[in-house]
Amino acid sequence: MKKTFLLALLAVTALFLSGCFINITAMTKINDDGSGFRITTYTADGASEKQEVLDRYILPPGGEWRLNQYIKNAPPQHIYEAKRTFTDIKGLAPDYVRKGSKAGDVSANKFSLKINKGIIVTTYEYEETFRDCTDARKINDYCGRWYDRSLEISAEEIEKAFPRTVEKQKVKALLDGRYRPYYDYFLSVFLKDGWSIFDDKHAASQQKITEYEEKYNVESFSAFLADYIISLDKGADRKAVVEKLKTVHEKIDEQFSENPSLGDLANDDAFGVYGWPLFMGYPFNISVILPGRITEANTKDIKGNFAKWEFSNDDFLLNEYSLKAKSRKLNPAGIGILAVFFLIALFIAYKRGNKRN
Repeated sequence: MKKTFLLALLAVTALFLSGCFINITAMTKINDDGSGFRITTYTADGASEKQEVLDRYILPPGGEWRLNQYIKNAPPQHIYEAKRTFTDIKGLAPDYVRKGSKAGDVSANKFSLKINKGIIVTTYEYEETFRDCTDARKINDYCGRWYDRSLEISAEEIEKAFPRTVEKQKVKALLDGRYRPYYDYFLSVFLKDGWSIFDDKHAASQQKITEYEEKYNVESFSAFLADYIISLDKGADRKAVVEKLKTVHEKIDEQFSENPSLGDLANDDAFGVYGWPLFMGYPFNISVILPGRITEANTKDIKGNFAKWEFSNDDFLLNEYSLKAKSRKLNPAGIGILAVFFLIALFIAYKRGNKRN
C-alpha cells in the first residue's frame, strides 16, 4: 500500500534514511583500582556509511580507520577503532555522540563506577546510560508542522482539480476533521510506546492503522470527497468526479514521497539525532569486564566477570537507557588478616583452656 501522509509522519521510507548499516560496539575493562580501558568500534558497511560517520558523529579521539574485506567481491567494511585508558571512568568522554542540525543537539552516553571496599569483599557497580536529545515537545512541534503541511498539499491539489467548486481552506478543514482523530491517536501512543506501535503485537495500533488505511485508500478517499463536491455542485457527474479524484489522490501521494521536508535535518532533532530509526535501529553491542564475578546485571548475557548488552537506538527514544552490572571480588589480604585474627583467637582460647586445667 502506498505511503500516506499520516503514516509517513511516523514511518518514512528507506529512501530518507541514512546510515542503515552502521554498527557500534564498545568493550570496557575495569581493573581492581577502578582504572581501565575502553575499546570503541564503529563499523560502516560502505563508503557512504563511512562518510555519514565522519559527517554526523564526533568520534572518540585516538582511533584509526582500517578496511575489512569480509565478503569476497563485495565492498570492504570501513572500521574505526579507538582504545582509551582511564584512571576514573567518570572522566571518560562519551563515545556515542551524533550531531543534530542545531548546535548542542547531540546524543551522548555517560559512565559511572562505584567501588565499595570491605574487609572480605569489594563490590563494583558499573553503570552506562544512553540519552538522546529529543523530547515530547520537539516531536509534537515537528509532527504538527508536518501534518499541517500534508493537509495543505492535499487541499491545494483538490482545489487545482476543482477550482470553481472547492475552496482550499474549507476542504482542508474537511480533511482535518476526517483524519485528525487518527493523527492525535498515533502521536499520543507514539510518545508513550515509541516505535513498538508498528509491532504486530500492538493490537490497538494495528487496528487503528487498518482503519486509517481504509479511510485513505483511493476508493474511500475519492468517494468521500465526491460526496462533498457533488453537495456543492449538484449537476456534476459523480463518475467523472470520482475518476478525477483518483488522479488527485495519486498526485498527492507523489508529493508526499517527494516532500523535501522529509529530508530536512530538523527531523533528526525532533525524533532523536539518529534520525528515523524505524527501518534502521542502529545496533549497539556494549560489554564490560569487572573484577571478581558479576552477580547482578540488567542483561541475561553474563559469563563470570563479563556482561554484554545488545540493543538499538530506539530503545532510548525519550528515555535514558541504562546498562547496569554489579560484581563482587574477594579481598585476599582481608581474608588473610581475618584468618590471622581467627588463629590468634583460637590460640588465646586454647591457652586459657590450658590454664584452667
